[in-house]
Amino acid sequence: MRKEKRRKNRNLQAALGFSGAAIAAALIFLFPGSATQAHIVPPEKLHPVVESYRRMTFLLNLNPVLWENVRTDFGVLVRHFDKGDARSAGKAAGEFETILKETGAATSNRPGAREKARRRVFELSTRMVARLVAKHLRRTGDAAGDRQEARQRLGEARQIFAAFEKPLSHADPDGFRRVGRSWLGMASALGTEGILRVGYVPMDRAAFKSEAEKVIRFLDETYGAGFRAPGARVLAPFPSTKASVLGHPGLRMGLPPGANINKQRRRPRQILNMAARGVDERETYLIALGDMAFDSSFIFGEPARSLGLSCNTCHNKGVTNPQFFIPGISSVPGTVDVSNSFFSPHANNGLFDPLDIPDLRGIRFTAPYGRNGRFASLRDFTRNVIVNEFSGPEPDPDVVDGLVAYMLEINFLPNPYLEPNGALSEKASEAAHRGEKLFHKKFPGMQNLSCATCHVPETHFLDGRRHDIGTVPPAEAYGRDGGMDTPTLLDLRFNAPYFHDGRLGTIPSVVDWFDKEFELGLNEGEKNDLTSYLETVGDGVEPFEEDASIVAPELEEFDIFMSTYETLLARKKLDVLGVLLRTVAFEVRAHKWDLQDPAGEPVMEQMAQALDAAYEALQGDELARVEQGVQSYRKLYQEHREELQ
Repeated sequence: MRKEKRRKNRNLQAALGFSGAAIAAALIFLFPGSATQAHIVPPEKLHPVVESYRRMTFLLNLNPVLWENVRTDFGVLVRHFDKGDARSAGKAAGEFETILKETGAATSNRPGAREKARRRVFELSTRMVARLVAKHLRRTGDAAGDRQEARQRLGEARQIFAAFEKPLSHADPDGFRRVGRSWLGMASALGTEGILRVGYVPMDRAAFKSEAEKVIRFLDETYGAGFRAPGARVLAPFPSTKASVLGHPGLRMGLPPGANINKQRRRPRQILNMAARGVDERETYLIALGDMAFDSSFIFGEPARSLGLSCNTCHNKGVTNPQFFIPGISSVPGTVDVSNSFFSPHANNGLFDPLDIPDLRGIRFTAPYGRNGRFASLRDFTRNVIVNEFSGPEPDPDVVDGLVAYMLEINFLPNPYLEPNGALSEKASEAAHRGEKLFHKKFPGMQNLSCATCHVPETHFLDGRRHDIGTVPPAEAYGRDGGMDTPTLLDLRFNAPYFHDGRLGTIPSVVDWFDKEFELGLNEGEKNDLTSYLETVGDGVEPFEEDASIVAPELEEFDIFMSTYETLLARKKLDVLGVLLRTVAFEVRAHKWDLQDPAGEPVMEQMAQALDAAYEALQGDELARVEQGVQSYRKLYQEHREELQ
């Protein structure tokens, strides 16, 4: 039955063609990334032109388009054009501004204006990059008398050409191979000095110019004056003469330059309520399953799945990831627009409205959920994240229940400076105690309310209500759409940035904002005291893990994940079992690069392969082979757990 169902699903997908999520996934093929990436991925080193062109292409595919960001990256292309060709650079800059003026895209959010502008800007920038490559090749030929200068110019031309390599290799593999041979021919034609004249090869200027002209001619035919953006909605530098290859199985998913979805390296300490009270998580199926799903990209749709993005990416161990950033989707690190057209086209609201990533510690006390308190139920909120924020399929009820059960166990950090009723203890500093009095003081500028009116110390420093403090500009004059829920102040020191949109990065800047906005009239000493109070309330014992090994605690956690195997099998949750096997295999591969001793890498690869085999067997309903793969994984872990540090 399961095989027949899968066959029907594949036929249905083929009949329907591209889904919105598939288009969004194809959107980012330019920015290659591996589906088995390590958790700490260093930024790719690119030529500034390539970096700006790739990022600009990514931005032009978003809704809305952040035109000021596009203008900044387009300016990089103009500056490189300006070197030796100021006239052409000025013409390109003028054409960019003319496009925005004629279409009105910079001042209008109308789909027609945006569509015209983004296609024309994309075509203009693509032609500019191609011309830059050609310009560097001609200058290389002119400098052929100076081998060192020629090599430098050829190297820069080759680096800029990288902007087109990915689409060309898929859309026009024959042309891509021909051009590749020409690049090799140019490098060979420059010859070599040899060592002490041994191995000396003279330059062949004629051969160099011949090969250079082949590349220039190819670029002119492919991305010259006649280049037009492909007919598909997604902009990408496919040759105009070639059929679109959107959805090509060889295309890898990735992110634009400047993105950072690595988790913070100092791992936050997580306290699970049941574990702190001595309960083994392996004995709590639903919580262990939720822990696994929290770490899994396979509960999401594309492109989050191929990027390896999970709940834990943004909320590492339940704590805000302050470095998470994607151009066009984040305003500052630690924020994300959850209704964007990249991760979830079907739920895009057409606005750039990023929110700060919330801390999940103590989430059982912090309802309602969502920065504007739009969900009273954590379960409804969790399902919405999977389905409407990251394009995931309708989740199995056990997955949603497990995620909720897991998150409800995440405790606040213990704080020795607070009494059970939220008042400061005697251990707090004198400055903090002075700040506590200011926190409870009623200010005329706040309509004779105090900070404690909303951040009620007795109820975890929140009131469960929504307030408009002026941080959300109304959609129209006198609009009443700016209410945001009251956030807790517990663990405040560890969940920057602050405010619903992450606009402020420090606690002192928050105090300054309130002092200015509500005319509190605080002097510097009082502001320092109030800051000291907030930092004390937001403090916690051992906020970060100090383990020397990164791998050992992760493998221990994967063992907890695997404890759900028998129950999933007994409950016939085979699709969820597939998520388990793929998630642990992915995580094991990602963390093998964190080993202190690289000699353990083959063992971790074998562990991942055992789960790969189990997953493959599951697709064929060969449950005996699934069992074999799982037991092989467990045996390898038990035999080598001491050495895998």
